[in-house]
Amino acid sequence: MATDKKTIGITKANAAALAGLVSAGRFGSELDAAKFAMAYAIKAGVAAGSTDGAETKWNVGSVDPDGSMRSLLEALCPESAEPYRLAEHLMNEGIKSLAVKLGASGDLYETLFPAPPSP
Repeated sequence: MATDKKTIGITKANAAALAGLVSAGRFGSELDAAKFAMAYAIKAGVAAGSTDGAETKWNVGSVDPDGSMRSLLEALCPESAEPYRLAEHLMNEGIKSLAVKLGASGDLYETLFPAPPSP
């Protein structure tokens, strides 16, 4: 049986993008931004996986104190035996995707709710 992660981390490549989301005033904390990025990755259909090279950032007890994130990921991806490893992967993929979409000064609202194409 697999042993799930006890800590969740962000890769060096994503650390600056995560800090940028917070410093731009888009989120109150890096953890809030990472959780949003996870949801963004889920909405975008990012496949289950794992992230290599993530450096410890948070203990799972800080990220998911009531276990609701774990329950959500188990419901969405019942084939994944390690929901916190999956959360780390989705956070990192979501941060990477948001960094590409937003660039240096992109609008988060427009990224989430793009204007319909002109007729």
